[in-house]
Amino acid sequence: MAFTVRPEPAPTPAPAVEAPPAGAGIARLEIGWATSRGRVRDRNEDSFLVQHHCWCNRDLRQEVALIVVADGMGSYGNGEKASGMVIRNLGQELLPLLNAVLLMESPDPAALNLGGKLLSAVREVNRLVYEHATRGDPNCRGMGATAEVVVVWNGRVWITHVGDCRVYHLRGDRLAQITEDQTLVARMVALGQLSPREARTHPVRNEVTQGIGKRSDIEPNSYELVLTPRDWLVIACDGLHAHVDEGQLLETVRKAPPVAPFVAQRLVQLADQGGGSDNCTVVAVRAY
Repeated sequence: MAFTVRPEPAPTPAPAVEAPPAGAGIARLEIGWATSRGRVRDRNEDSFLVQHHCWCNRDLRQEVALIVVADGMGSYGNGEKASGMVIRNLGQELLPLLNAVLLMESPDPAALNLGGKLLSAVREVNRLVYEHATRGDPNCRGMGATAEVVVVWNGRVWITHVGDCRVYHLRGDRLAQITEDQTLVARMVALGQLSPREARTHPVRNEVTQGIGKRSDIEPNSYELVLTPRDWLVIACDGLHAHVDEGQLLETVRKAPPVAPFVAQRLVQLADQGGGSDNCTVVAVRAY
């Protein structure tokens, strides 16, 4: 099948953070996670990291969470090595940022440039994985990972996105896919060369245009939003949306008990029941 793809457009700048509804208050967080190798793969090449910090001083409550979901790519089992490098090195790179939040007497997100620091950390980890893939064990050639890197601080959310993992935001009866897939078919849909329906079954639907460690340079996308009580974030690798569409996702979260670990496990189970063609990892965040 022949097709033409024009050069990839520049990454979309992060939208302005929306103001929460009046009187909504600062959302607190409950975080749950689940992962499965699925029904086809013989190993799980996904990795995830959750660091959730809460503290209170002088009746000033603070809450910050770092969440990373990484989906490994590569032969000889090196996908799991790549995704492991992503979470370990991002945890190390961003630890000073989490410590800086703790040390601030008057916490101010603007003073830390969180979005910029996430981008810098992802680019540094890309360098580390790329160097390992090109200069280390020859079997590691071509390894890499897609990833979502999310920081939530007192209800404000910063996202750095690489590849085809996704972040969904649920508020009431509304579900929004926050991130845009960095894939060949997503570009073709954006250019009007494919319909969304055709993209779901296209033979190169899993070919990503961006991946940590795949090239020496990387072009992540950045997003920002605000959580209010009763909102949800769902952060997942492509093993979820391969088998669970947005209607199922919304219905599952709406009907499930408001318990983040239960929702994460239920979504992974649905992906396995739908075919389990890939590893599936889900981190669910409930604001309350």
